[in-house]
Amino acid sequence: MLRTIERTDQILKTFTLERPEWGITELAAELGWSTSTTHDLVSSLAEIGFLKKSGKRRYRVGWRVLELSHVVLGSSTLQIEARQGMEQFAAKYDETILLGVLAGGMVLYAEKIMANHFPISELPTPGGRFPAHASAAGKVLLAHLSAEDLQAIISEHGLQQMTPKSIQSASMLTDELERVEAQGHAYEFEESFLGYGSVAAPICDYSGQVVASLCVTAPIQQFERRLDDFRGEIVQTANQISRRLGHMAFTA
Repeated sequence: MLRTIERTDQILKTFTLERPEWGITELAAELGWSTSTTHDLVSSLAEIGFLKKSGKRRYRVGWRVLELSHVVLGSSTLQIEARQGMEQFAAKYDETILLGVLAGGMVLYAEKIMANHFPISELPTPGGRFPAHASAAGKVLLAHLSAEDLQAIISEHGLQQMTPKSIQSASMLTDELERVEAQGHAYEFEESFLGYGSVAAPICDYSGQVVASLCVTAPIQQFERRLDDFRGEIVQTANQISRRLGHMAFTA
């Protein structure tokens, strides 16, 4: 077991910004292993999402490694930078605001400020996870994955029906995520909780990678009445957090 862990570490360390992709033969030569041993280990890592195929017998870092980096960020710098904006939003609107990261193919709420009227017992505590396809926060995160990574998550978790209005098929989810990516934010109308709606926007790091989502959720009538206000404010707040994380695209 220890030998396998050590070899996994050796494989993952070869993937760098300067060399993000490897073929089996060249990776085996780099590590000094046989091609059969290298292929078996790489295939196992690909099956659990730590690596992914980028071509015939070629591999890149997979979605699970990216998720782990998001969780680490979400537990430190991101939370610190996001908290001020979240508190200001909550004070202005007195609604629930959530900071989500993708972990294990689901949304992990790294930080949250709850409104008094929200059904607290139904929402996962920080560290708990929630189906990504059924939340605005999750849709934002899923929209920026590759088609292969998205399919891996669907295959692993399915599309749990949180309410009768939850997305029910992979094709519906794909269409929805295309809209999310195009418009730069995501909505959900009673898909995670009946009687509530949400809007979420992406948070990017210095490299431009989406590392989290910021989401406001409110009773559906209130949400629909103030939809434009909520959307504009959540996008602006998410952009401000991104800027503090070093993402230079948000300089306004």
